[in-house]
Amino acid sequence: MASLLRFADPDYFLNGTFFEDLKKDHPILVDPLWQGTSLERQLSDSPLPKQSNPQTFSLLTSGSTGSPKMVWKHWDEIQKEVDVWLSETNAQTFFQDVEEIHVQVPLCHLYGLLWGFLLPKALGIPIVMGQSKTETPAKLSITSAPQLQMAVTNAFALPERAIVSGMKFPVPLARDLRELGGISLLEIYGSTETGGMGYRDPLRQNRFIFLQEVQIQFQTFGEENELLVKSPFVSKHYDTFETNEWVSHHLPANSYYATGDLGENSDLGFYLIGRKDRIIKHKGKRVSLDRVESEILGLRLEGQFVCVPVHHERGDTIGLFTDSRLPIDHLYQTLRYELPDSHVPRVILRQNSIPKLPNGKLDYQSITKLCLNEYIKQIATKDKEKQTIQINSETTVAEILSSILGYIPKPNDHLIYDCGMDSIQFTEMFLKLETKIGSKIPEEDKQTGFFVSLSGMEGYLKDKLYLQ
Repeated sequence: MASLLRFADPDYFLNGTFFEDLKKDHPILVDPLWQGTSLERQLSDSPLPKQSNPQTFSLLTSGSTGSPKMVWKHWDEIQKEVDVWLSETNAQTFFQDVEEIHVQVPLCHLYGLLWGFLLPKALGIPIVMGQSKTETPAKLSITSAPQLQMAVTNAFALPERAIVSGMKFPVPLARDLRELGGISLLEIYGSTETGGMGYRDPLRQNRFIFLQEVQIQFQTFGEENELLVKSPFVSKHYDTFETNEWVSHHLPANSYYATGDLGENSDLGFYLIGRKDRIIKHKGKRVSLDRVESEILGLRLEGQFVCVPVHHERGDTIGLFTDSRLPIDHLYQTLRYELPDSHVPRVILRQNSIPKLPNGKLDYQSITKLCLNEYIKQIATKDKEKQTIQINSETTVAEILSSILGYIPKPNDHLIYDCGMDSIQFTEMFLKLETKIGSKIPEEDKQTGFFVSLSGMEGYLKDKLYLQ
């Protein structure tokens, strides 16, 4: 039995080729969008991993970096998951009285394979690929949050029911759909590696309910908890492409799989905070970049916005990449006004288009590199300004804080808790304030609440200068 590379379009599944391959070989399912790219060359130029177990196939993922990963699935695992969802009451109701299912996601990915092909096939319900071409709303769509967002933005007809997966459903979009009414949603929680783990109604629930077959544990990650799972659907084997060759990884028997998701669990369900590689410490607080993106989406600004972590020796910050035509200073002022300070990006980079991988996913690696380069340029500019700024009696407190923080904080922002000012910056602030007023600030005054905000310092200096 050989490993076969298959650029698996819908016809590959609908005409039965997938099942024929599975009987005699090990098909490796690849998104057709990768055809003709560097990934295809990598796959073609290197010997493919081999499998000995019959009825085994692989789903090839690229994550957000473009580095290929083959996640192996045994047909028994897939069939067990299909059977579980068929018996799950909350899923059953979505398929009732449905004559056809509109599928808007690729079948070569696990979510599309299960919900867009295998479950409809088991129920004997035909599928229609793509957007409904009639004005009559679809009864049921297997779709994604971005597809629903596009429908809302363009005032397209919404389906009566929709099943979504692939990302945490944006809170602002859920709010819009609640206001519009007339749609029921089921969000599936899981990944290619774990299979389905749980579900929720994102219009009414902020926590996921785990399937009975899924066992969970948690391990500490910084100040948060990372979810570990064990279930019949978790893949026991995957291969990663490292240094021009495939490296095999196996999950030990009876062990838990680290999902990379951070959250907390209670009797009400699992609250997903975000991916652990998407959470940074910014201005003294731990911030989920997924949540920041969701908040920005809720502002209904023109354009697409992508948040990435920017790691630098001066400290981590948030980079915001956008294709919006709005002026950057307008964007920055809006975000400063609408978001908590710890959620306001320090780097905003605007270009005509968002870098994407050939399969249409965001190219986070390129976006992060561009934002880091922009941040380095900003630091160089600020350092130059610091060298040339002359502090005198005419220098404002806002200008002093801007020379230290790189921006002017809101009047009542706490410089430590809201702005993340460290002890070195705090000392620099006092030295510059003393240069401005031409005298030393008494140590007992430095311990007061005047010096933790812009408005407090302005009030203190006003009284100080008046007394002189």
